[in-house]
Amino acid sequence: MVRGTRTITAALVLVLVLILLPHAAAVQRTQFDHLTTGYELRGFHRDLACEYCHQQGVFKGTPRTCVGCHTPGSRVSSTPRPVTHILTQDNCEACHTQYNFLPIVHMDHLQVRGTCFSCHNGAKAMGKNPGHIQSDNNCDACHTTNAFTPARFEHSGINMVAKAGINGVGSSCRTCHSGVRAASVPRNHVPTTQDCGACHGTLSWSPARFDHTGLVANCLTCHNGGAATGKVADHMTTSLDCSTCHHYPSWSTVTFSHRSAEFPGEHKGAPGCTSCHNTNTDKATWQFAAYRPGCGGCHANAFKPEAHTKTVEGMTYNLSELQNCAGACHIYTDAKLTTIAKTRPAGHHRVTDGAFH
Repeated sequence: MVRGTRTITAALVLVLVLILLPHAAAVQRTQFDHLTTGYELRGFHRDLACEYCHQQGVFKGTPRTCVGCHTPGSRVSSTPRPVTHILTQDNCEACHTQYNFLPIVHMDHLQVRGTCFSCHNGAKAMGKNPGHIQSDNNCDACHTTNAFTPARFEHSGINMVAKAGINGVGSSCRTCHSGVRAASVPRNHVPTTQDCGACHGTLSWSPARFDHTGLVANCLTCHNGGAATGKVADHMTTSLDCSTCHHYPSWSTVTFSHRSAEFPGEHKGAPGCTSCHNTNTDKATWQFAAYRPGCGGCHANAFKPEAHTKTVEGMTYNLSELQNCAGACHIYTDAKLTTIAKTRPAGHHRVTDGAFH
């Protein structure tokens, strides 16, 4: 009985020693300031026994880098980096910390060796999504590690007119810009069957460069303020087509040809549009409407009866008789107007003259 009691007591003492021994060793280790060696222990390394790194009491030559220890075949007893680990510059702390190795706190792509696809292949890291445009695996042709989206696509290798296509397959802009793979034309886009490259460039998508050659009318089909720039807010109110006054390629130069029967003719002084169209419409405003369409319609207040002798007896013409300023104004012998005393040729006044005479 005594022998059995002694055996149990010895076993308990042994268990107690085994329990307290690591604690005692840890306490003993904390009495040594590892920083005095020039290498600070951080994270999990602070709680490791010295023998993990300094095996068989050898201190000299102990690695000081992560990969120096965590590599298969290292002299240090440590967990090696897995064989599936991505290729890197071996600067572990660029992505990991010694306090919590996983998950990684930051992915520094500057430390990675190889191509994007060597990691972003859907196995090691997220790969291309199913809706990605048809492309090769040269990710950095469009994306950067600083801002993955939006992508910057290098179109220089694509012939927009000849439609060389992608990977040798014939295609056009719409192959990618379909509204699914990449942005497509907006709903208010001008109806067209032409390829995008006919109007747009890849360096500057807008404004578009549209070749108007061959288009001479129906401007409002596109230039309605929605599909393309329309009339400015203060434009003259008119139902005429734009091509009546404007012509490609010089849109700002207005050239209007008056064909109305009421138009007296081109004036020598070339008055501005608003001289006659002062209500911001294509309808002319006659100051003296009773005399339209003759010269008197605008210049009635300038008519001088005394300058328009009708008879040698002193009668003069009135404005109604000479409102077109182009008729004959002969001087007669008397009021019967049967005998001409002095003739004046027709068209004595002409609208193209600088001044009447």
